[in-house]
Amino acid sequence: MIRSLIFGTVLISFLTTISSNAQEEGGIMQINEDDKQYLLNYQNLDDPHGRVILTNERVVLQRLVVPGGKWEGIHSHPGNQLFVHVKGGYWSGLLGGEYEYHHEFSTAGEVGWMEHIPYADGHNSGNTGNEHIDLIYVSLKGDGPIAPDMERGAQQFSNISADVVFENELMIAQRIKLKPGEWSGAHSRPGNQLYIMVTGGSLSERRGGNMTETAPIAEDGTPRWLDAVADSEEYEFGNTGYTMIEMVLITIK
Repeated sequence: MIRSLIFGTVLISFLTTISSNAQEEGGIMQINEDDKQYLLNYQNLDDPHGRVILTNERVVLQRLVVPGGKWEGIHSHPGNQLFVHVKGGYWSGLLGGEYEYHHEFSTAGEVGWMEHIPYADGHNSGNTGNEHIDLIYVSLKGDGPIAPDMERGAQQFSNISADVVFENELMIAQRIKLKPGEWSGAHSRPGNQLYIMVTGGSLSERRGGNMTETAPIAEDGTPRWLDAVADSEEYEFGNTGYTMIEMVLITIK
């Protein structure tokens, strides 16, 4: 699991409909065969595959819970993966039976990047704390930028800060906190973005000052895919609940 850690926190609203690449049958997510190459297998856990919570042509999101005192088991990583901690904890990691790191703490909202790791390397990570760790992997389905000729920068907001906590040639991750009653300010969206809610709440939307969507209270870890929105729509989102919302906004380059 964790090799390099970069702090973040998450943004998102109401539970997104899972795209047509995955379907539900009897309450169980049926995974597209093509997605399996991007999914992790924590063979030592009772739930080794976790849950796919969003999938489309760009990404697949896999949510995994590692109980306290449990090791994931030796596994590979496909690479081009950003992980987000919904609930943090203490990690230790082995490579070929030797410690890479030991009992290092990751906070809720912390993010990091995973390159390709073959199974033969003997990569294994464990939760060496007492509480469970809850994390979401955002795995890219492509090997390179989706728009290499277009410059993609961090999302800008007029009323709130959105600190860049990770950036490479493929993704940007920004940390966002919204106080109760706080709105982002009108802005455009480039598309190919998603939010993940670290600390859930009620996130609403308005266009031209008129409320267009009021969300029910979203749980921690809720994701949502975001399509493009033009400046002319005067789009913004806000916290219409009573508690702080923390989230991570991810832009795919």
